[in-house]
Amino acid sequence: MVSYSGKMKEYIAFDPLKLERFRKKTIGSGSIGGKAKGLLYSKTVLENKNDEILKNVVIPDSFFLATSVYDEYLKQNGIDRIIQESPGDTDGIQKAIRKGDFSDEIKDRFKNILEKMTCPLAIRSSSMLEDSVKYSFAGKYYTTFVTNTGSMDERLSQMIYAIKEIYASTYGKNAVVYRKKHNLPEEKMAVIIQELFGKRRGDGFYPEIAGVGFSQNYRRFTERIRKEDGVVRVVFGLGTRSTSRGYARTFSLTNLSLRPEGNNAQEIAKYSQETFDMLNMETGKLESYNINERLDLVEFHRNLFRFVSLYSYRDNIIKDVLPVIRKPDPDEKLIFTFDRLPEYKPRFFKLMKYLFEVLEEAMGIAVDIEWAYEPEPPRFAVLQVRPLSSWEEYRKIRIPEDIKTDDIILSGDRMLTNGVLRGIKYLVYVDHDEFYASHDKFAIAREVGKVNDGLAGEKYILVGPGRWGSSDPLLGVPVGYNEIANCGMLVEIGIQRKNFTPELSYGTHFFADLELDGILYMPVFDNIDTNIINFDWFRNAPRKATGHRAVWVYEGKFDVYLDGDSMKGVVIKK
Repeated sequence: MVSYSGKMKEYIAFDPLKLERFRKKTIGSGSIGGKAKGLLYSKTVLENKNDEILKNVVIPDSFFLATSVYDEYLKQNGIDRIIQESPGDTDGIQKAIRKGDFSDEIKDRFKNILEKMTCPLAIRSSSMLEDSVKYSFAGKYYTTFVTNTGSMDERLSQMIYAIKEIYASTYGKNAVVYRKKHNLPEEKMAVIIQELFGKRRGDGFYPEIAGVGFSQNYRRFTERIRKEDGVVRVVFGLGTRSTSRGYARTFSLTNLSLRPEGNNAQEIAKYSQETFDMLNMETGKLESYNINERLDLVEFHRNLFRFVSLYSYRDNIIKDVLPVIRKPDPDEKLIFTFDRLPEYKPRFFKLMKYLFEVLEEAMGIAVDIEWAYEPEPPRFAVLQVRPLSSWEEYRKIRIPEDIKTDDIILSGDRMLTNGVLRGIKYLVYVDHDEFYASHDKFAIAREVGKVNDGLAGEKYILVGPGRWGSSDPLLGVPVGYNEIANCGMLVEIGIQRKNFTPELSYGTHFFADLELDGILYMPVFDNIDTNIINFDWFRNAPRKATGHRAVWVYEGKFDVYLDGDSMKGVVIKK
């Protein structure tokens, strides 16, 4: 039985709707969900602090739709009957949710909100189960942005469309598999309607900087940093890229100059952000652009030179840029390194450290913060606070000293926690050459999903090139959570010549799933002398074919030892 600290019990018992100031900003009754709870609990904690460092901290204005609105919507449109009669028909349920309509009374309440909120909006899921102490549901439900422009009817239509999509995401494949895996009860969805933090810049609306922060760094990329100091993941533009498996700058608060990529210019350039997200105020869509193709936006960012650097392919060097940013030469490109951010805004990092300490103390558990930041004039927005889903303590692991080198299939020394698996029967492998050559990499991901389903009830080891769960198939196998949910360990193989590179930046929704589900993780690189990839074994060991030539299943007896303290991990055959 789980034992909670006093502070954690206070957080768990906190009900925002018992406070009049939050209740009057809520439509309906019941619950406003875990995401809203974390945000409003943090708001009450920070409001009771008078520290000068908080003077520029804001929590964007928000309204809430409670779970009773969701219940009424399902009942009014006959969707509750569909769920009861055909609970497995998730596609049909989602289709019915999207076709439904709200009552005139609820629409009038929506209009009342829109009369008060004339800015662009972030419309976020906040289910009953979401962001709890045990289950984060990170990335499982829908969040979107709307321009909130046009006539009242047009603005209302934007809002209703977004809310329906959030309701429909309750029955998305990843969410359904996640609930089933953890034997969770029926879900109910609440919604946050929140002011979108940022500024209008040309045709876009976005904050200059955004990201996530974690008060505990459970996956250190070097022994030189401390778990207790926390880690911050920073992107330019909307923070959507900070939680996906894209590129971002990772700062450990132990030492702001250390990078997961080391000091090699080519590696830094490879892992640095170039593409950013913004809400296009003309099209109404979330759109992505490469900064090298949107230099028209430079005029809106007089301090952009503090965030970007210039990488030269020819000389393989990274250079600072001048305050007046010019168009790069053909053999150069701009990349977001954020190398000057610590000296430009040291107060930003002091604030992150302060928030980690205060909110972790108040909630009695490590915390995960989503934030956005406008450096000039300085304004810092807390967008979301949730318990950091993790194994709270990792027991010490001792790797046996008598392991023979010939028995080692894989060995790595980055991003490791403590963990052990013994007697694993199956190892599933995606061949990097076949994956690289394939014209339909999504078909490979679907085949992995079929193998995963066939191994339900078995913890297996899953090995493949680049980044598992990447939205870009050029970077790795584009699986969804539901397609790898049964594995016990994920291994990402770095193949330098094919540009398959695991991401060493802790902080994405992907890693949140690993932490919560107890899935071990190890990246292994073919260009690091201390790492081992036994290609001879993968080529010659007996294996079973699947429905795709890139995916193979090895049956045997495998042990895994990960020693996060000494940063050493091995997968061995027995």
